[in-house]
Amino acid sequence: MGPGEFGGSAALVVFLFGHFVTVVFSIKDCYTRVDGRIVYEGINNVADFGQPCQAWSSQDGRTHNYCRAPRAGDLQPWCFVRADTGNLIQARCDVEHCTECYTVTGSDYRGTQSKPSSNESSTEECVSWTDESGGKRFNTKAHPDDRSGLGDHNYCRNPWPEGRPSPWCYTGKTPASHKQCLIPNCKVPGYLGCVTETETAPLLWNVVRTAYFSQLTIAHCVTYCRDHGTQYAGFRNGNQCICIAGPRDVFRSLPEVTDCNKKCAGDSRHFCGGTNSTALFDTRMGQCGGWRYGVYGTIHSPNFPSDYPNGEICSWSIMGPENHVLRLHFAMYDIADSEDYVAVWDNSTRRRVLLTPSKNGYVVDSNHAGLHFVADSAKNGPGFSLVFEAVKKCPKPDILNGKADADSFLPGQFATVECDPGFRVFGPAKVMCEDDGTFKNLPECLSENSTLPTPVSFSNNKTTDASIVSTTSHHLSTDSSQVSTTSTRDQGTTEVPQTTVKRPRPRTQGPAKTSTFIATTTESIRTSSARSTTSRPFSTTERHHTTELRTTQSAEHSKPDSSSGSSQEAEDATSTVVIGVVVAIVLILVIGLLIYISCAVLAAKRARQASLENGQAENADAEVNVPLKDFGEESNTNDEDDVQTGKDAVLGEL
Repeated sequence: MGPGEFGGSAALVVFLFGHFVTVVFSIKDCYTRVDGRIVYEGINNVADFGQPCQAWSSQDGRTHNYCRAPRAGDLQPWCFVRADTGNLIQARCDVEHCTECYTVTGSDYRGTQSKPSSNESSTEECVSWTDESGGKRFNTKAHPDDRSGLGDHNYCRNPWPEGRPSPWCYTGKTPASHKQCLIPNCKVPGYLGCVTETETAPLLWNVVRTAYFSQLTIAHCVTYCRDHGTQYAGFRNGNQCICIAGPRDVFRSLPEVTDCNKKCAGDSRHFCGGTNSTALFDTRMGQCGGWRYGVYGTIHSPNFPSDYPNGEICSWSIMGPENHVLRLHFAMYDIADSEDYVAVWDNSTRRRVLLTPSKNGYVVDSNHAGLHFVADSAKNGPGFSLVFEAVKKCPKPDILNGKADADSFLPGQFATVECDPGFRVFGPAKVMCEDDGTFKNLPECLSENSTLPTPVSFSNNKTTDASIVSTTSHHLSTDSSQVSTTSTRDQGTTEVPQTTVKRPRPRTQGPAKTSTFIATTTESIRTSSARSTTSRPFSTTERHHTTELRTTQSAEHSKPDSSSGSSQEAEDATSTVVIGVVVAIVLILVIGLLIYISCAVLAAKRARQASLENGQAENADAEVNVPLKDFGEESNTNDEDDVQTGKDAVLGEL
């Protein structure tokens, strides 16, 4: 695996992850709270009264005009707008908290947090709801149905909304071991959280008005503060209503707590703050009518979370960004009277549509819609929570040799692809328009008489010996005939039996025509009868599905299939990283083993050479150390014998 291949795979993973995050935030444009402060990275750039936001200045030279919450004490995202006098003023944006809950007490929470604290370092765990020890009132045996969300798990739930202000769980064996769960993403839209008060309320908040009500309800206090022109309504001790313009110190963090557990004096189903904590609400919650500017938001029935009043008529105007359409769906719907209804005025069709709960909701083919709620005087009920979101339309897909059945498509709609005469669909005939304004896995229109090779699967970042491919027969089929190619590894040629079916020449768009060859080392294709060089043309689109096989005397590398999806590429990229690590470890071990063997061989060689040198030295010493006197004595003895022999010879002659 080369550095370029690894870098490409890693870049692909980063691109896919970045693309996924972008899509998610473009669909659900909301803020979160991290370490006591607001975090918003969305695209809303309009204040809650419709004024365009002014651009922020940044040190790196980049500018934008999206709503943000740059200070630790900000309660909601905001931006600067230009007033009629020309001065810049601060204005909040219509951006809500990201949430999984649409009830005030979180009884609809179905998440997976299993600790009282949202801090990952916390070691305190919830026990399973199947535990019946200690006489616990809430368990799966006492509540066998799943309406309250209990089951064989230990996730935070609120099966007792009349007695607990938020999801909770048991942490031990006794009923007294129950604890509230601090879940950042479980707050009904309009509820900003429970804020602790280390100081008295007038020192913490810019208080406009304070009132005490013997029959205090959330709806009562929210309406009271809205009428007095404040953006926030605070609750304390179950009977105190505080109309707040904002925090005094916007640079001080406001951490959330879970002790807003005082029941409202006028409605025991809800909770109105604590002894030393303030439950904070947005005064737009439960408002009858108004303007809503944003990418994602919630509209509640009037007087929410209390029952809506009889004889009420409310109208809202919803405006989303340019080049977007609006999708509406109910998060909560409980209208008791059949004569009461919610309707939307669709500007694109110029007609009114009654809205009811549905899986996909209703999409208005415009970035502007009017919402209406009408209640008669006979009966009332809890009401509704309607979510609106701005999404993009899908343009007509551009399909070569084919077309779709409409010029544009709303999110959730399906486009049916029809091919021109002589072509057929390869891939899904129907594709859905996604929320980001695109189609996934579009099909292609290819010639009916085109023959495509059977796809050969090669993993990314792997080389394949072409000779391996040449030993396998590839079958190319059409509706009326079959053509098989058989390659011989030794000769490097490909033989294609000639068929009796005449193949029409497929059509292509534009002047360019392309031909695809199954090439061999001899760069020729021999038929079994005529042995003549043949070629079969393909349309431009068919090149995408045709594998070009080239066999050479030295095995070439085969490229991965370019038509594999992004998910396969991501999986292959992960496999590549794992394979790279394994290969690196194996190489290290092999290199270490080779070094060890080399050292051992070298040591043995040196030992042998030393041994040989020692043996030669000993032999040399044995030859050199022979006593010279031995040679002398033997020589003298021989000389004396010769002299004596000579004397005897002379005497004999005499």
